[in-house]
Amino acid sequence: MYFLTRQFWLAAAVASALTLSSPLVAQPIEKGPVRTVLALGRVASMIETPMYFKLSRVTIPAAGTVYRGDHSMIYLLSGALTVTAANDKRALQQGEGTYLPPGIELTLQAGAGAVAELLQYQLLRAPYSATPAMNAPASAVELHQMNIPANELKAGPYEFSMTRVTVPAGTSRPRPHTRSGAALYYVLSDGTITLWPSATVDALTGESRSEPRQVGTIQEEPYGFIHSWSPKADAPLVLLQANISQEGVPEIIFVK
Repeated sequence: MYFLTRQFWLAAAVASALTLSSPLVAQPIEKGPVRTVLALGRVASMIETPMYFKLSRVTIPAAGTVYRGDHSMIYLLSGALTVTAANDKRALQQGEGTYLPPGIELTLQAGAGAVAELLQYQLLRAPYSATPAMNAPASAVELHQMNIPANELKAGPYEFSMTRVTVPAGTSRPRPHTRSGAALYYVLSDGTITLWPSATVDALTGESRSEPRQVGTIQEEPYGFIHSWSPKADAPLVLLQANISQEGVPEIIFVK
């Protein structure tokens, strides 16, 4: 989801083999997780070279910065931010996010007299490089890099999405599942993850174990990683998820 005009995006899609999503959509499930899609892009192919996620924490000064880079998603942790491409602008408030397409020069401007703090997911091609999250005078701290296993990737387009998942307090643990592609999570509010040792999705084998995950924890979720998230009894679990999955294929594969 992005703010540029339809005509601009049609031109960009032809140039970069990329299309964009519909506007922000919240998908509530009664007494279960609420998934709010904050940003969505389309990647023409994932199989030519190995791919990886790069997650960074970025500070945008009042002076602003310019970004022209790879497929990217940003999530605003604090402050206010305006993203501009040509004559099109999108204003972001805390808790909102958007997609930054490749090959387009974008200006990111913090609110007057303030700074903006954000998380940025980049989808990059290996070999690893020093690809900057943002240009100076912005500053960035790299938090994590995650390989996207190539053995399960297939030919064709992929969705690159960023979703905020909120699991209400006291909700029972959802069914164990794995990803059809891969995901990288950032924990925004404390909770618990339960892990199973099985490497298949046909049956659960062995004993599970549960581990706490605190704010700021980063969790990889590759294909074959069987797990389930659950909240605390008195507070919701909130997760920020970057996901890559084949177009037309569900993100989540539930375990029998």
